[in-house]
Amino acid sequence: MDLPDADPVLLEDDLSNLRTINRWFGGIRAVRKHIRPLLGRVNARTGASVLDLATGSADHPLALVEMGRRLGIEITVTAMDVHPRMVELSRRRTAHEPGIAILEGDIRAPGWQDRSFDIVLCSLALHHFPDHEAGEIVRAMARLSRVGFIVNDLRRSRMAAGAAWLWTRVSTGNPMTRNDAVVSVWRGFTDAELTTLGIASGIRRASVHREPMYRLVLVGEH
Repeated sequence: MDLPDADPVLLEDDLSNLRTINRWFGGIRAVRKHIRPLLGRVNARTGASVLDLATGSADHPLALVEMGRRLGIEITVTAMDVHPRMVELSRRRTAHEPGIAILEGDIRAPGWQDRSFDIVLCSLALHHFPDHEAGEIVRAMARLSRVGFIVNDLRRSRMAAGAAWLWTRVSTGNPMTRNDAVVSVWRGFTDAELTTLGIASGIRRASVHREPMYRLVLVGEH
């Protein structure tokens, strides 16, 4: 799905499958759970600004804006992705939400100044990068955030890979989803690996949390 010449029909269907996975297999829930304490440290009168790195089809920005409405906090989200087709799709999906801005850009080189956002989020993207680049991305997330950052990713295990293989064979014929789901699990993290990235971020408090459906969440707090 990351290739620039990916088939647009397969890619859009794959992103739809990924939204289903996030909705029903813990991704949205995990981010909501761990972002709520960070939102508690933001002035509710001025609202919260969030940067979503590698947004895909913007399911997290939409979920966060809706969450903010329920909590009585205006959440604005700047979301970026390197893939032009994903940016185009995300802009279509979020056109009704003025609080969401979709930009094209590489998360390895975010162009904002330090502490430009209250919270920085990266969901299901960090496992695509080699260790040294993942470390640089997490350090950038710490640098760009005023309150803290969240990495939502996958816990690597044979059980998770088997579950991903079985679910994709039952639920979809999309070869992109079938391949990427299993590969992503094997590229996921152990608790120790994500803890090491948290330490490398240089942030004062970093903690790793296991969530249902083989999710791991790294939370860094200033």
